Amino acid sequence: MDNKELVTAIKWHRENLEIKAKDVAAMLGHVPSKYSKIENGEQVITGVELVKIADYFGMTVDELVKVPSRRK
Repeated sequence: MDNKELVTAIKWHRENLEIKAKDVAAMLGHVPSKYSKIENGEQVITGVELVKIADYFGMTVDELVKVPSRRK
């Protein structure tokens, strides 16, 4: 799994949980523009950031990095 896949999954979960990007940025101690760069794949996400986001979303890192597949 590359950085782009990671941040795509994080963004999917953030939007699904109806959490604003600025709130995630504040929780991480980042300005919104820095978090935007992470979510857009312009900056690599760190392991520490991944763990903090998973905790903030109430999930494990394994759950966070996967976008649920659509079932018919």
